[in-house]
Amino acid sequence: MGMRRRRAETADDEAEVPMSPLIDCVFLLLIFFLVTSVLKRKEKQIQVDLPDGTASVAVSAAEELIFIGLDAQGDPTRPAESRDKDGSFIWLPVPNLASHLKSLVGNKGAAVLDQPLQINAHREAPFQKAIDALDLCKLQGFSRVSVKTRQNLASESERLDN
Repeated sequence: MGMRRRRAETADDEAEVPMSPLIDCVFLLLIFFLVTSVLKRKEKQIQVDLPDGTASVAVSAAEELIFIGLDAQGDPTRPAESRDKDGSFIWLPVPNLASHLKSLVGNKGAAVLDQPLQINAHREAPFQKAIDALDLCKLQGFSRVSVKTRQNLASESERLDN
């Protein structure tokens, strides 16, 4: 019977971490940090005059906004003169949006056409109804019309029932 020899472990059998990719990564990081530090120095050379915080807050609104609303079914509404306890608008139904817009121009004069008009459409209002209201406002002569979606706000009749 032959005697089995144990194979001698050599240095070649040991697991090693390859150093080439590690060195490549270190050099790439070194180049990245050198380039960004040079850019930071150039950024500091540019003079930027930032406005103070009080310049962005107006004491009063520059212009009065005109609001038109669309409920969930797309029917036009208008804000009531009073607001609810949270300060939100109470929306009242408008039977005819075109006649309501004409009465706004008649009551406040032609200067109202240059005031911003905001259509507050309910989230679930049909998109086409919002486009129709926008077109109607433009046809009546309002030049600064915007559309905004709003949360579910109850009308005055729904609030009185509760």
